[in-house]
Amino acid sequence: LLTPERASANGFRRFSIADVQRLGIIKSLQRQGFSLDEIRRALTGCPLEELIALMDEKRAQLREQLALSQAIYHRLTAGTDLLRDCERLEGTPRLCEGCAAYLVDFDSISALWGAVPRMPLLKELIDALPLTSYCTTVPLARLQGRDVPTRVGIVAPAEFVAVIHADFSRMRMSAGPRTVRTLFELCPPERNSVLPAITKALSFLNAQRLTPVCEGYTRQYAWFVDETGAMRHYAELIIPISAE
Repeated sequence: LLTPERASANGFRRFSIADVQRLGIIKSLQRQGFSLDEIRRALTGCPLEELIALMDEKRAQLREQLALSQAIYHRLTAGTDLLRDCERLEGTPRLCEGCAAYLVDFDSISALWGAVPRMPLLKELIDALPLTSYCTTVPLARLQGRDVPTRVGIVAPAEFVAVIHADFSRMRMSAGPRTVRTLFELCPPERNSVLPAITKALSFLNAQRLTPVCEGYTRQYAWFVDETGAMRHYAELIIPISAE
């Protein structure tokens, strides 16, 4: 991209004013997301139509990056707000606005990981972390009082689907006009630590005469090691309910 002269005496490269200006153009294009190969195309006999097509491609990539950054910002904001208020909210079911999420689940964690090689969907969802998260699903029958086991899987909140590249037609949707949410601390083994949150949520549903409309699921918000060296992990149990 640059062809400076060589000084005959010492072999040093000698850059002209034109070289410096060309370097400025190269750095400017790099900051806009152009690779060196793309810059070479733009600076070596590139037709105007080809340049416009290349710039349109970069604009599309930037739009996608901005949408992804905005989605991650919203997710971090929601998690930060919960953590700021976790002492008051932890273990206390509360009535919230509705939401929707896409789910795929399995009987066990080993079954989930065993399915990854034959299900491209799972790799797409894992690649989308942290907009997706591992979850525990609570079947509707369990929320209706029957003794059925929970399952483990991956949840993709519907508000992020525009920036997640996955085949959502292969996932179930959990949605309702309102939700009952319970913040809890997830501790190994994960299936046991979610049980108290389920029990408290069911008591709240019964006391308020609220009806779950579909399965519930957990949504992860934070993972960190505290000052004692203990691993801390906060999640929320979300149960969609009817509007009445």
